[in-house]
Amino acid sequence: MNKKQLKKLARNPNHIVGIYNYCDRWCERCTFTSRCLNYAMEQEDPLKDDPEANDLSNKKFWGRISDSFKLTMDMLREDAKRFGIDIDNLPDDPELNKKLNDRHESARNHPVTKLADKYLVMVHEWMKSSKPLFEKKSEELQQKLFLKMKDEHPENDAAIISDAIEIIQWYFMQIEVKIARAFSSRYMDELEGWDDGDAPKDSDGSAKVSLIGIDRSMASWGILLQHFPDEENTILEMLALLEKLKKAVEKEFPDARSFKRAGFDD
Repeated sequence: MNKKQLKKLARNPNHIVGIYNYCDRWCERCTFTSRCLNYAMEQEDPLKDDPEANDLSNKKFWGRISDSFKLTMDMLREDAKRFGIDIDNLPDDPELNKKLNDRHESARNHPVTKLADKYLVMVHEWMKSSKPLFEKKSEELQQKLFLKMKDEHPENDAAIISDAIEIIQWYFMQIEVKIARAFSSRYMDELEGWDDGDAPKDSDGSAKVSLIGIDRSMASWGILLQHFPDEENTILEMLALLEKLKKAVEKEFPDARSFKRAGFDD
């Protein structure tokens, strides 16, 4: 995609401005894709369905990322030039660099972020070790389907279990990322003394996305608990950790739940 194509997409009045800022990036399940500039850009990408271009270990993937970054920088240079700013020759600012580094470290080392990271590791380990568990359940459901047992609906159970696992896998890393971003944003606001009264804060928006992920993950673990009773101890541990994490995020960002995300909460 070139600048002309991107600008044409951006002029579409149907797009909701900023809707992509506080979403969960799950386009396949989003009802607002027709009103999202980010989604429109992805659809215009000729490599969107190329397996190699979507493989992190493939050279074509990084070439695609590089092209996207170059386009962004070209447009940034163009906008900066209108204000008389040469972004390629900006003076080095050690103080700013320190602030940015401190922001990153502060966000990553916050106890709530660490708690989210603990959940991430637990889910990763459980999913990695649960392949035999899923295979056994699959065989069990197939047997029920074959026997056509009365009052049993194995095909529905299979769909419900699959959906729950997919939801958990989608959010378990994103929760930590969004929490870290919330603390990072709040850190800079506090550092710069920024306070615009009741104006929406990026930190609250990011925290809200993490809470949405937590809510949906908890509901999905509850479903798995019904279908995998032998995993009760582990699943209850996951749920307890998520409950603790939810309360911690709500305490740190009390206005997160009421944050209005463009499009989604209008």
